[in-house]
Amino acid sequence: MNQISTFLKLDKNRKIFLRSWHPENRNELKGVILIAHGYAEHSGRYDYTAKYFTDKQYSVYAPDHYGHGRSDGVKADVPNFNLFVSDLQFVLRTIKELENNIPVFLLGHSMGGAISTILASEEGDDVKGLILSGAAIRIDGGVSDIVKSISKFIAAVVPLLPLVEFAVEGISKDPEVIQNYKSDPYNYNGKVRARMGREMLRSEEIITGNLLAKIIIPTLILHGEKDPLVNPECSRIINSNISSSDKEMIILENLYHEILNEPEKDEVLDIIGKWLDAKNKDA
Repeated sequence: MNQISTFLKLDKNRKIFLRSWHPENRNELKGVILIAHGYAEHSGRYDYTAKYFTDKQYSVYAPDHYGHGRSDGVKADVPNFNLFVSDLQFVLRTIKELENNIPVFLLGHSMGGAISTILASEEGDDVKGLILSGAAIRIDGGVSDIVKSISKFIAAVVPLLPLVEFAVEGISKDPEVIQNYKSDPYNYNGKVRARMGREMLRSEEIITGNLLAKIIIPTLILHGEKDPLVNPECSRIINSNISSSDKEMIILENLYHEILNEPEKDEVLDIIGKWLDAKNKDA
C-alpha cells in the first residue's frame, strides 16, 4: 500500500489536508472510496480501513474537514455546515480528474454521514454508491430542548463557547480505541462549541426535509445497535425516505458508534467489501 499526503488549496488560500492510500499495482483498480470522517476526529484514523480496501484493489481518499485534523479553521468549528459539503465536492472533483473517472464510492461516518448524504443528493451522477456508518442526521443525546431552542442566539453571540460534552466512551467497546482517541493530538476532546452545535442542528433541518428523497444511487446503511452517540433511528429514517431502489440497511448487533473501530471491524469491512464488489459486478 502506498500512502500520499498533501494539502489542497481552496478559496482565499484556505487549505484542507488530504490523505490517499493506493494499491501497489494500480493497473487493476476496481474503484475509489472517498471517506468523510466524523466530528472531532480526522482522516488518519482510517488507516486500517484503507489498508483493507487497498488490498482489494481500491484507492482510498480521505480529507480532514474544515476545522479538523490538519486542515485550516478553528478546531472543531465551522461557520456554515455547507462548507463541509462544498469542500467534499471539491475533493470529489479532484479525485475524478486524478483517477480518470474511475467509479467513486462515498463512505461517510457520523457527521461525515450527514455531509455525504447531502453530497449524494446533489452529486448523484458523480458517485456510484453511498455507504453510511452511524450517520448523524439528527441530534439527540446530551442536548436539551432549551439549548436547541436558543442555539442560534448563543452561536451568534459566543460562537466558540464550549457547551455540550462529547461522550467519547461511546465510540467503541475497545478501551484501547478510546485511549488512542483521547491521546491523539489531531482529535478535539473538548465540549461541542456553540456554533458547531448550531450547524449540526441546521444540517438536521436540511436533511430531514425533502433532501433524502433526492438520493437515487445504491446505498448501504450500517449502524451499531448499541450506538450511544447517534440513535440507530437515524439510519431507519434514511432507509425509509431515500428514493433509491437499491438500498440495504443493517443494524449491527452489540456494536457501538464507530463500527469500523470495534473488535468486529473485520466483519463490518467484509460486509462493505462484498457490497462494493456486487455494485461493480452490476456495472
